Amino acid sequence: MLSKLYKNLILSNPKFVFILLIITLISFGYFSKEFKLDASSDTLLIEGDPDLEYLREVTERYGAKDFLVLTYTPKEPLTNNSSINNLLSLKFKLQSLSWVHSVITVLDVPLLNNSDKPLKDRLNNFVTLKDDDVDKIRGFNEILNSPVFRNFVISEDGKTTGIIVNIKKDEVLSKLKDKKAIENYKEKLKKQNHQNIIEIRKIIQNYKQDANIFLGGIPMIADDMMTFIKNDIVVFGVGVLLFIIATLWFVFRKLIWIIVPISSCFFSVLIMTGLLGVLNWKVTVISSNFIALMLILTMAMNIHMSTRFLQIKKKFPNFNNFEILNKTTGKMFWPILYTVLTTICAFLSLVFSGIKPIIDFGWMMTLGLIVSFFVTFLLLPSLMSSLATENEINIKDTEKSFITKMLGSFTKKNKILIYGSTIFIIFYSKKISIN
Repeated sequence: MLSKLYKNLILSNPKFVFILLIITLISFGYFSKEFKLDASSDTLLIEGDPDLEYLREVTERYGAKDFLVLTYTPKEPLTNNSSINNLLSLKFKLQSLSWVHSVITVLDVPLLNNSDKPLKDRLNNFVTLKDDDVDKIRGFNEILNSPVFRNFVISEDGKTTGIIVNIKKDEVLSKLKDKKAIENYKEKLKKQNHQNIIEIRKIIQNYKQDANIFLGGIPMIADDMMTFIKNDIVVFGVGVLLFIIATLWFVFRKLIWIIVPISSCFFSVLIMTGLLGVLNWKVTVISSNFIALMLILTMAMNIHMSTRFLQIKKKFPNFNNFEILNKTTGKMFWPILYTVLTTICAFLSLVFSGIKPIIDFGWMMTLGLIVSFFVTFLLLPSLMSSLATENEINIKDTEKSFITKMLGSFTKKNKILIYGSTIFIIFYSKKISIN
């Protein structure tokens, strides 16, 4: 029933199917602009997680401030006037940034043991390391020996101090009620945060000759993670694409058989990114490599289909493209379907991990494989029907390699050993995971 329906609707109307796919591609291509990345801490926890609920409760009760942390290790001792002046200069530079609320350094720590005045006078008129009339050595030792400030404001060896950069609170986000408006504004804040990180790193760079300075904090980590995700998508995507092209050229040695599978890969990825945009499904660090995996898995399906098409075309030279495609899809439907289903089962196992990014990755790959499967059996026959000619047959009859023969022979003769080893490995791996 299904085979007849597929034959009459898909194989018999390749141009119509191709036009329909182009329309689908344009539609999902439009929604692909909604394809978003997310590196926030919210992507790490599942809704309803007790820890997440507790975090939100604490944040709502006590509030939360965004801040950046700098570690400052001067090349000269911290007590030197040059180190203090450089640190003070860095503080003022950071303080001058429009998005910075306040900057706290070791120079702002009140010194209560720096004089012999009565305690009341010292509390009312406390001094800090940046004051001119302060005994720097005495003040430094006071901070270093204080259980309140040691290992918090200054390192135990006295060589490194911390700088807290408090970021101004955004009042607009809390007033927004519409979900779409909130999402759009968050994207705006991400872009602004990226510019802020670039800005503060430029300032830090000017003081690198006098001290070793490192930047940290949740806003910086989130921004760097976004950058890493984007780079991973580009690097792995381009790398896999070049690998696919090289593999296709090695197998087929014809330009047409590079274009056809690549087109299928392109369609699959673009439709998938559009679907993620429609579903408002954000890509995280874990799931960022789904594009590379989709390209590889889609290519595998396409190579099998293309190879079988050429083999049948060579075996039955009198068949027209429709007959060859009908025979090809009939032969390859079940093997590819079983391959997709087993791979889906593998990725669906990630759903039970309890870790949100991994769960999302499992669902993304499941959806991606379904998209690739349908694109393979819709787009490929349409392209083959129009582009394949008698001159494009380039499959050589070669003997099986020694390795293929050896592995095939071993598999046939040692079925019990293979099954037993598999069961043992599964059982042992479960035992290890439990322990």
